[in-house]
Amino acid sequence: MITGIHHGCVIVSDMQKSLVFYRDKLGLKEVMNLKFDADPVMMDLQGTEPKQHLVMLAAGNAHVELIHYLEPKGQQSDHAPCDFPNMHICLQVDDIMAAYEKAKQAGIHTFHREPVFIQDSGTPLDGYGYVYFRGPDNEILEFMQVAG
Repeated sequence: MITGIHHGCVIVSDMQKSLVFYRDKLGLKEVMNLKFDADPVMMDLQGTEPKQHLVMLAAGNAHVELIHYLEPKGQQSDHAPCDFPNMHICLQVDDIMAAYEKAKQAGIHTFHREPVFIQDSGTPLDGYGYVYFRGPDNEILEFMQVAG
């Protein structure tokens, strides 16, 4: 039985650059940091000897996992938000405007626009605030403030 979501994962090109972004600028707490030989069958990388640098970061009731493949080397893959498969990580915040301003002050300038609140849509999303932005490898992230 599924009991929740433990983590979302981002494959990164440079672990140090990603740690500066996620840990130092966004304020996620590092709870695990290790390098290891990964299982090529589990990773669907048969014929290789995958080596990973994995960092797990606490984000409230869930985690963000960063993986840098030391071997084999990956390639940049740019997707538009409408392309598939594509995913994003949504970070829930208490005050979206405060989170947005704090992120900008920390040097994050990749927001698609200022946060907006959904109003008068006639849907259960009324009152929700959200804003999308990009991480250091152009991954899509979101801040969301749920209606209270």
